[in-house]
Amino acid sequence: MTIPGQSIRSLNFSTSQVLGAGIAAGALALYVWRRGFSGSNASACDTPEAGNESDEIVLYGFERLSDVVASFSPYVAKVEAWMRFVGLPYTKRTGSTAKAPKGQLPYIVHGKNVVADSTLIVKYLLRTYPGMDRRLSPEQEALSVMMSHFIENSVYYGLFYHRWIQPQGYESIKELLLAKAPAAAGLLVRYIAGCKIRPHMKSALHYQGLGRHSEADINFLIDEDLAALSQMLGDKEYLLGRHPCLADASAFGFLDNALASEGVSPEYRHMLAQYSNLVAYTERIRATYFDAELRFEETEED
Repeated sequence: MTIPGQSIRSLNFSTSQVLGAGIAAGALALYVWRRGFSGSNASACDTPEAGNESDEIVLYGFERLSDVVASFSPYVAKVEAWMRFVGLPYTKRTGSTAKAPKGQLPYIVHGKNVVADSTLIVKYLLRTYPGMDRRLSPEQEALSVMMSHFIENSVYYGLFYHRWIQPQGYESIKELLLAKAPAAAGLLVRYIAGCKIRPHMKSALHYQGLGRHSEADINFLIDEDLAALSQMLGDKEYLLGRHPCLADASAFGFLDNALASEGVSPEYRHMLAQYSNLVAYTERIRATYFDAELRFEETEED
């Protein structure tokens, strides 16, 4: 099957992979907790300058929470969307933070190189494949970077709050995790989500600043971000015109998570639904670059 801007491999599950899938939700909850507590790694290696163009790109993310949403992680979806935009073929596998170089996903394996962090992955791939994504002027490239930072450092916290902190959102994400787990793992998922992940998320949002406000003020700030993103898009096909760029990959990662997953509060989806251009934009990217691929199975990490 050929997908616009993308070639992806589908491998059959082995018996061990099928058995392992039964505890995926517990592992997913543990992943989120570990990601939050992992902190910086002072011994982390520098990102390689570039790789060999002929080497296969293997993207390690983690499984979807539904048959529609591109990834549970906006950052995994960002990298996957960008590679599809520029037409880089890759293989996607379900990864493990225990094997990740910085204790978090996504990361890629490209020949002998291992690269972590969504932004550093894109920069590494641009240096390796210099002919990719050269449709923007220097000024537009600067705008794309600024928009990406706005989305990932401001818009992100709205999704963060309405997934892990807001009561209805938290119940929704907890139920999604439980639905992915066998009955025997239910208590583990509840414990990790309620006693590990959520308290840490509250603390992180408090130190970031958004968590210090009332819910009404938080929603005011969230809506201001969504309104700004909607104005940036306007009636254009993509944020900077006729072709998608890095900023569109960042935007899709977060918007797709909110619109295509039940793991956020109804209030957040209602706020987002008021911006019809953002909804249409997200659906357009999903239909153009992701729809056919969702029929493929993902593979477990080796």
